[in-house]
Amino acid sequence: MKKTIYLIIGLFLAQILIQGQDCTGYHQYHCTYADYTFFYSRQSKSVLLKPGQSTELKIVAYSGEDYYVAVCAHNKFGDLNFRILEDNAERTVIYDNKDDKYAESIIFSNEVTHNLIVEVNVPITNKSENERRCVGVIIEFRKSS
Repeated sequence: MKKTIYLIIGLFLAQILIQGQDCTGYHQYHCTYADYTFFYSRQSKSVLLKPGQSTELKIVAYSGEDYYVAVCAHNKFGDLNFRILEDNAERTVIYDNKDDKYAESIIFSNEVTHNLIVEVNVPITNKSENERRCVGVIIEFRKSS
């Protein structure tokens, strides 16, 4: 009887582990990096999302530095929409990849230190499933030339 209970509990836990997905480090192995002149920022993150969901990543962009921001996800998600916003009451949009044919990355220079938000939206498409998948955001930086 004890063995049966342990077996049922083990199968239940295995089911949870199979359905869950760990996105830790997804961005490091799936997103496109800039060239060798940029350095990886620990502000980079990954998150588990499903179609129709969005996430926000707050970052600090320091003065005198260039930044590379890239997003990535499973191709079943289609084109991700990402925007860079000022982290203030107005939430002014600095960049929207919708206006750039849904580019997966951007490079920008920063003259004044800013608190920014990288907002990522997963679209609902005909090929979208209701399955959750990993979404990654790579942040890289270098001194402005």
